[in-house]
Amino acid sequence: MNKKTLRELYKQHQGKVSDKWSIYLAEYDRFFSPYRDARIRFLEIGIQNGGSLEIWSEFFPHALKIIGCDINPDCAKLVYADSRISVVVGDANTDDVEAKVVAISPEFDLIIDDGSHTSRDIIRSFARYFSRLKDGGLFVAEDLHCSYWADFEGGLFHPNSSIAFFKRLADIIGHEHWGVPTMRKDVLASFMREYDFDIDETLLAHIHSVEFINSICVVRKALPAENKLGTRFIAGTDESIVGGHRGLHNTPPAVANERGNTWTVRAQLPEDELESKSARLTSLESQFSKESAKLALLRASLAESGSRMAKTSARLRTTERELSQLTQQHEVVVAFADSNGLKLGDMPGVLSAYQRQIEEIHASHSWRVTAPLRWGGKQAKRVLRTLKIIPPAIRRSGDPVSAVKKLVEILRDSGVGGLRHSARIFEAQLAMPVPAEEAVPPEGVPTTYGDWLKLYDPDPVEEQTRAEMRRRIEGMKEAPLISIVMPTYNAKPAWLRDAIESVRRQIYPHWELCIADDASPSAESRALLAELAAGDARIKVVFRPENGHICAASNSALELATGEWVALMDHDDLLSEHALFWVADCIDRHPEARLIYSDEDKIDEEGVRSSPYFKSNWNLDLFYSQNMFSHLGVFRADVVKSVGGFRLGMQGSQDWDLVLRCMEKISASQILHVPRVLYHWRIHAESTASSADAKPYAALAGERALNEHFLRLGVDAKAEYTGVGYRVRYALPATVPLVSLIIPTRNGLHLLRQCVDSILARTTYENYEIIIVDNGSDDPATLSYLASFQDSVFVRVIRDDREFNYSALNNMAVTHARGDIVGLINNDIEVISSEWLSEMVSLAIQPGVGAVGAKLWYPDRTLQHGGVILGVGGVANHSHKGIAFGDNGYFSRANLIQSFSAVTAACLVVKKDRYLSIDGLDEIHLKVAFNDVDFCLRLLEKGFRNIWTPYAELFHHESATRGADVAPEKRERFVREVNYMLDRWGAILKDDPAYSPNLTLDREDFSYAWPPRNLQVGET
Repeated sequence: MNKKTLRELYKQHQGKVSDKWSIYLAEYDRFFSPYRDARIRFLEIGIQNGGSLEIWSEFFPHALKIIGCDINPDCAKLVYADSRISVVVGDANTDDVEAKVVAISPEFDLIIDDGSHTSRDIIRSFARYFSRLKDGGLFVAEDLHCSYWADFEGGLFHPNSSIAFFKRLADIIGHEHWGVPTMRKDVLASFMREYDFDIDETLLAHIHSVEFINSICVVRKALPAENKLGTRFIAGTDESIVGGHRGLHNTPPAVANERGNTWTVRAQLPEDELESKSARLTSLESQFSKESAKLALLRASLAESGSRMAKTSARLRTTERELSQLTQQHEVVVAFADSNGLKLGDMPGVLSAYQRQIEEIHASHSWRVTAPLRWGGKQAKRVLRTLKIIPPAIRRSGDPVSAVKKLVEILRDSGVGGLRHSARIFEAQLAMPVPAEEAVPPEGVPTTYGDWLKLYDPDPVEEQTRAEMRRRIEGMKEAPLISIVMPTYNAKPAWLRDAIESVRRQIYPHWELCIADDASPSAESRALLAELAAGDARIKVVFRPENGHICAASNSALELATGEWVALMDHDDLLSEHALFWVADCIDRHPEARLIYSDEDKIDEEGVRSSPYFKSNWNLDLFYSQNMFSHLGVFRADVVKSVGGFRLGMQGSQDWDLVLRCMEKISASQILHVPRVLYHWRIHAESTASSADAKPYAALAGERALNEHFLRLGVDAKAEYTGVGYRVRYALPATVPLVSLIIPTRNGLHLLRQCVDSILARTTYENYEIIIVDNGSDDPATLSYLASFQDSVFVRVIRDDREFNYSALNNMAVTHARGDIVGLINNDIEVISSEWLSEMVSLAIQPGVGAVGAKLWYPDRTLQHGGVILGVGGVANHSHKGIAFGDNGYFSRANLIQSFSAVTAACLVVKKDRYLSIDGLDEIHLKVAFNDVDFCLRLLEKGFRNIWTPYAELFHHESATRGADVAPEKRERFVREVNYMLDRWGAILKDDPAYSPNLTLDREDFSYAWPPRNLQVGET
C-alpha cells in the first residue's frame, strides 16, 4: 500500500494545529522517507499547539518515542492518545530540561529545532543536542530566514547569526584539507564566546554533510571514518590523453601545507577582526564627530558675528536716514502744529484721554447692569484696538514725525471714528510683508534664545508661578502618577546625577523614576544608582544581568512602572522644573488624551540651552518625515502595554517605533501637544542631539519603523532617509486618475506659454488635461496662441469675460473638468521637477487628505511658498518666504513633507469631489485674496488635512499679469477681504495648529514670539 506523503497527512489532519511552510513538507518527504518504517526516536523543539506531534506519529508509524519540548507552560495541558508522544515543558537550552528529555530517550534519530528562531537559541540547541543524535541521524534547523533579521540576532552580514554558524560547519567538513594544525572548534570561537557555550572537538568530526534549503539547514551525522575523503579509486586502462593516474589507485589525498597562506593563517577570525576594526572605526567616528562639533561651533560663532555686523550696519543706515529726514522736516512739523494750536507733545495726552474714556466706561453703573453694556464694551474694545495699532503704524511708516502729523490731522478732521477706520486699513496692510532691512530690531531689543528664556521661561521658576502651579495641582480632578522610564548604560556619573536630580526637582510631586541599568561595566555608575535609589523611595532601579541594548533595557524599566502614565527620558538629558506639571495639567484638561509630547531644546556640556524646537500640534505628515514627537514623550501606560512595549532590534528609533504602534490603537484627537520646552537634550559627540550622523543605525531603524507601520496599516508607501529626515513615497495606482489642470489668464502670452510648455515638456505624469480659462484677453498674440489649441486633445480653452474674480473663474472651470483630480495653477508657474504632479497626486488620493501644495521658488531661487502660516502679518503668509536654495529652514521644515493649515492655490491639487463638497472657492467674499486660505480652512473644518510637499518644485513669477493692488478700489476690496477673514477665522488665525504660539506672527522666518501666545497657569 502506498504511504501518504507528508503534505497529504497535513491536508487531512483535523486535530491540534500545526504550522509549517510548504517547502518543508516536500523536503521532509525526501529527507525522512528512509526513516518511515524504522523504529526511530524523534525530538522536536518548539511545538506551539502540538499538532505536528500527531502528524509525526502517523508519518512514523513504527517510531518508539516522539518527544516535543516547548517553553510555553500552557503546553503542559496538551494530551495525546498515542502513548509514544511525550511533552517536556521548559527551556530546551537548560540542563534540567535536557535531563527531562534524556530521561525519556537518551538518543535520537531525528531532531527538529523549531523553537524561538533566535540565533542564540538555534546555535546553543545544536551544541547541546547534536551529541544526542545517533550516527546516521539528521539535525534540522527550521525558519533560518529569521537569521537575516535584527530582532532574531541576525542580519545579512551578521558574523554570529545562526546561518553563519551553519555555513562555518560546512568548512568543518573539509577539516582534513585546511593545511594548518587548527582544531575544528577553533573556527567556532566567536560563536562560543558570543553565546557562551562549548562543543566537543570529537563531536564535530561526526558532521557528514550540511545542506541548505530555503529557511532550512539539515546536518547529517556519521562516524568520522565515513566523513573522510578516502582513497582514490582509479578505473579503466586507457589514459592516452592525461597519463599517470593508474599508479594512484588506492592512495590517500596529499597533505596540504597552508601555513604560509595569509587567508588561512590569521591572527584573528574574520568576525573577530571585523569587531575590533569596527570598534576602532567607531572610536575614530566619535573623534571625528567631536571635531566636527567644534568646527560647527566655530562656524556658528563666525555666522553670528557676521549677522551682528549686518544688523549693526542696517541700524546705522536706518539711523542716518532718519536723522536726515528729521533734520529736514523739523521746522515744517513745528509750524504745522503751531498753526493748528496743537503741539506734538500733546499726543500722549490725547491718547491718555481716550484711555480714560475706556476706564470710565468700565467703571460706570450702566456698564455693569444694563443693556448698553454690550454696546459700550464693543466701542471700548474698538478704541483700545485703535490705540494698540498706533505704535506699530508709526514704526511701520518709516517717518515717525510725518506719522504723528497724519494722526493729528485724522483726529482733528474725523475724530475717533476716522482714526479707527484708518487703523483698520493699516491692520489689513500688515498682511503685506515687511522688507528685511525694516525688520532689523533696534539696538537693545532682546533677540537671542537666552533673552527669551529670561523673559518667558526663567529657570528656576519664579516663586509666584510656582505657588500658582501648586494651587492648580491641588485643584486637579485627578493627579495621575507619572512613571519616568530611564534606561542607562555606562552613563557619565555627573550627567546621570544631573538627569535624576532634574526629576527630583519637579514641581509636580506625583512621579516615580524607573531605571534599568543595562549591565553597565562601570562600577561607578552602578554605585551611583544604588546610592540614589536608597535615598529616595520614588526611585526604582533594576540591574540587568546581561546587556540587551536600549530596547530590552527600556522594557525592563517599564516592568517597574506602576503609574497611569509613562514618560521617556534618556540618562544624560534633563527635564525642566515644570515639565511634569504641564503634562499633568494637559491630562487634567484633556482626559481623552493617550499620547502627549512637548517642545524641546538642547543643552551643552556647560549647561547653556540652545536650538529650541517649538513644534506644531499633532502633524501626522511631519511626524512621518521626522520624529517630532520625541521629546518629552508621554504615554498612557495601558496603551504601551497593549502594543507590548519596545520592540527588540529597533535601537536608535525605538521611541519612534513605539509611537507608531501606539497611534495605530488610538485616534489623532487623542494625541496632545504641550507647547512649552519641557525637555533638554544633552549635546555631546555620541548623542543624536548633536547630529544624525552620530547614530547612522538610528536612521536605518527609522526607515524600518515607518515601513513596517505602513505594512501593518495596508498603506502602499515606502519611507527612505534623505539626510534631513524621511521621505514617504506613496504608490500611484496601476491606472492613474485623470487630473484637470486649471489655468486662469488674461493676456500675458510670455508667461502663459512658458507655463503650458513647461507642463507639457517636463511632466512625467501621463494622464492629465489642461483647461485654460481666458478671462477677457484682448492681445492678438495671446488670442492667436489660445486659438492654436482648438484641436488639441490635452488642452482646452474656456472663455469667461466676467470681471476678474479668481474664485469664480476656477469654480466655473471645475464644473467643466473631466478629471477626478483638480489642479489649480497660476499662469505664472513654471515646472522644475518632472515628477511634481505624480508626487502631488500620490498625496491627494490618500484617505483624509484635502489640498496638496507645492514648493514654489522665485526665479532667483529664493523660496516663495513653503506652506502657509496663519496669522503672520494679520491673516496669513508663506512659510520660510525668501530663504535661499539649499537652506533646510526651521528644523528642516522647508524640506520635509508635512501638514499645513493652508497651501497656496498658485499650485494646488485636490480631489474633485472634495473640492465640490465644500462648494469650491468663495466667490462672494474672497474674489481675489485669501480665497485659497479660506478654501483650505474649510477643508480642515471638514476633517481633511492639507499637505505641503517639497518634492514638487516649480517657479512662481508672482501674479505678473495682474499687477499689484495699488488702485484705491483694489485697496478697499483688499481691506474687505481681510475683514472677512478676521471675522470668519479669527480664532484659528491667532493659533495655527501647524505653527507654534512661541513663534512670531510678524515674519515668516520662524523666529521667536515676543511674547509667546501661550496660556498661563490656570487660564482656559
